[in-house]
Amino acid sequence: LLSLALLVAGCATAPEQAPAPADWARHSAALAALESWSFSGKIALKTANGADTAALAWRQSRDDLEFTLSGPVGIKEATLIREQDQLSLLRNGQLTRLEPGDDPLYREFGWSLPLDYLPWWLRGLPYPDLPTQRSEINEGHLALLEQAGWRLEYPDYQWVDGRLLPRVIRFSRQDVSGKILLKRWTLEP
Repeated sequence: LLSLALLVAGCATAPEQAPAPADWARHSAALAALESWSFSGKIALKTANGADTAALAWRQSRDDLEFTLSGPVGIKEATLIREQDQLSLLRNGQLTRLEPGDDPLYREFGWSLPLDYLPWWLRGLPYPDLPTQRSEINEGHLALLEQAGWRLEYPDYQWVDGRLLPRVIRFSRQDVSGKILLKRWTLEP
């Protein structure tokens, strides 16, 4: 019986795990070089006006983006589209072009997220054109970022096509807090 137990234990192997990025500079450069990527997941937000949850889909191609929310009470689906610096909102089958400086998330849902910074933050990177108040690097990837009045925590990462990308992001600012769960990443060449 003892030899059977040892044989079974010897056959068990730990799940294969890719090595952690060797250093932040190489890791961040590889993520910054990604031009086309997407993910789906969930977002949960809490504001002074209440809490919302929604399914989330994000598609990024260079500076163009498509950001879709679906599921919270009162929202069937809403998509923000940015193409060549023109921001539009698709909701209930109607496409509305937005004016520069318009905050469609706040206007439509009562909360706001910084659309210009999110493509960087979602990949676990600071926005390069803003000062960083605080950052912590843990095992070659971003664990904490404070930038533009926002605090972002990165407690969990996942390997996607040889790159370590966030699985969970917790965020907060004085008037909003929440969590984004990033699943089903797709990296395009």
